[in-house]
Amino acid sequence: MKKIENGLWQVIDWFLFIGTLAMVLLIFINVVGRYVFNFTFVSFEEISRILFVWGTYLGSTVAIKESSHIRVDIIINMISPMAKKIVDIIANLLMDFIMVITIKAMMTLVMVNIANPLPLTRIPYGVVQGIIPLSLLLMLIVNLVKLVELIKLRPEKKGGETV
Repeated sequence: MKKIENGLWQVIDWFLFIGTLAMVLLIFINVVGRYVFNFTFVSFEEISRILFVWGTYLGSTVAIKESSHIRVDIIINMISPMAKKIVDIIANLLMDFIMVITIKAMMTLVMVNIANPLPLTRIPYGVVQGIIPLSLLLMLIVNLVKLVELIKLRPEKKGGETV
């Protein structure tokens, strides 16, 4: 199971790397074409936009996995470890609830827009928007795994203080 999980994250990392590289290359080609040759590839802008959207959502998924989203924890740091655990569990459950609602809403949006193509590349809007429920599903799975780990985690005593 761990092999599959690691493989999935490697695929996402490679997609982010190649997608960013492709986006930069397409924009660079368009800039050079526009200012040197007075010619642009209009579809390159649309493809770059798609890659940016996909990269943003997949990057958010990686950020959830690595717990690297910005978090304001001034009050959390002032409470006891047990209260902190309870607050973390409640926050995790709220995030899961919001993700489930958003996945459902986004699936409806994707299905509505699957037949509507983009103006230049003719790629369906639903394909572009499909990354949203997919990334939210990955985030939900990661969050549920973290919730289970959080519930299993037992506070330890260090120097008379529960940590």
